Amino acid sequence: MRRQGRRRFSSFIRAVVRSLRLRLVLSSAPPGLRFHFVEVAVLVAYLFAHSTLSPRSQLFGPAFIHGDRKGDMVALTFDDGPNEPYTGQILNILKARGVKATFFVIGENALQFPDAVRREAAEGMEIGNHSYNHGSMVRARNATIDWQINQTQEVIQRLVGFEPIWFRPPHGFRDVRLFSKTRHDDLAVVEWSNMPRDWTRPGADVIVERTLRRLKPGDIILLHDGDNVYVGGDRSQTVAALPRIIDGIQARGLRCVTLSELAARGGRGLRDYRRIEEKEEREPKGRP
Repeated sequence: MRRQGRRRFSSFIRAVVRSLRLRLVLSSAPPGLRFHFVEVAVLVAYLFAHSTLSPRSQLFGPAFIHGDRKGDMVALTFDDGPNEPYTGQILNILKARGVKATFFVIGENALQFPDAVRREAAEGMEIGNHSYNHGSMVRARNATIDWQINQTQEVIQRLVGFEPIWFRPPHGFRDVRLFSKTRHDDLAVVEWSNMPRDWTRPGADVIVERTLRRLKPGDIILLHDGDNVYVGGDRSQTVAALPRIIDGIQARGLRCVTLSELAARGGRGLRDYRRIEEKEEREPKGRP
């Protein structure tokens, strides 16, 4: 607690110093220049926030946000699992419908439900890294970013015999340091293009309507089988919505595939993925 207090006090002092420096610069500048300085500062702050928070931004690095818009495929993706009984129920639906999907697992949850991760792999689902405990990658120190990614890669490797190629940052937030880490580790960052916000639990009908109303070829659809690291987080509405989402996708002449299948046909934000593909052709790692 004392260390936390000291860190907060230090952060407060740094913020005060920065504020005083900015005031000093502004007070000594001519009125016209002062106005333009504020404009530029606001613009820079907006660009930084947009590039950090928006799933569509490519400024800090390439993030896969959608596949071929003229194709016939979409990718269902599930975050925050595994989380029983909901992960198992989702797998039952996917198996019954002959549909493949991609699961972004949290390392801590994978240790809670290892059989669910093994089942995902055994049934041909793709597995991605979603950090170890869903901690923010933007506020974290470099060592923490390394630990969040490395620990989860190791857990998945132990459970299914291979490391994922995809990484989705918690909340989708990322910065330059994250891309430096993922490139070093041969991971491709993925975001999404269709988000029905199922985690708010608005009701199964609303989840279905939001997903299908926005649906386009090449979409990466973000759903959840878990709730952060809360074991047993209620995802019954997502489970109830899933059969109708699949029906609606197929009624539009589209197929549900894994992220790698979607990426193979092209899309936006695939530069790092292509580099990894080329490297693995030369140095196979045994990924499925």
